[in-house]
Amino acid sequence: MNDGQQGHDPGNGRGKSAPGGVPGPGQPGPPAADQANLTGRLARILIVEDEAWDAELAQRLLANAGLDFTSVVVSARAPFVQQLASFRPDVILSDYHLPGFSGEAALAIAQETCPDVPFVFWSGVLGDEAAVALIKQGATDYVLKDRPARLPSVIGRAIGEAEQRARLAHLDGQLRDAQRLASLGQLGAADQAMSLIQQLLTVARQEVTSAEPPA
Repeated sequence: MNDGQQGHDPGNGRGKSAPGGVPGPGQPGPPAADQANLTGRLARILIVEDEAWDAELAQRLLANAGLDFTSVVVSARAPFVQQLASFRPDVILSDYHLPGFSGEAALAIAQETCPDVPFVFWSGVLGDEAAVALIKQGATDYVLKDRPARLPSVIGRAIGEAEQRARLAHLDGQLRDAQRLASLGQLGAADQAMSLIQQLLTVARQEVTSAEPPA
């Protein structure tokens, strides 16, 4: 598969069945669509993978789980960096070993340029110790290729949690603006805005906390 190629745009979030235990269109899949709530647009997934079959498997799993998404597949450093800037992914799904490149190097680049974008490893050779090390370096999660059923739920959860963090940051900004207006004497509008935003912040913080894994 050529670097930078559009990998999948399912439109209605459904794909054809594939070998290897992938659920077909009429079969239930993990509730990825319930966890990822990118209102009004497709989720953008940047896939770092040199094996066309593995990239297609990931796309079919996500489509059959009901996730509406568009994807780009790359397999080298230069197109990866280019697509980070032009495609602006909502989540990165990366193999661990690639010819002349590595998932660990991709993670380091992503942490430098777009640390808020979730980074999920999709690997057939990742051991527990390596996985723990990658999580400490900033990876969101990992899925083994011989246990692919987890992929949709992991991707859906990663996107959903990133959305919640972005929403919380936005509400925090609105609250600061309202506080500034209040300090300038616009008490009526500012007090009303602060009351609403504080309620929304409480809800957002509760949702983010409930989504975090236990320590």
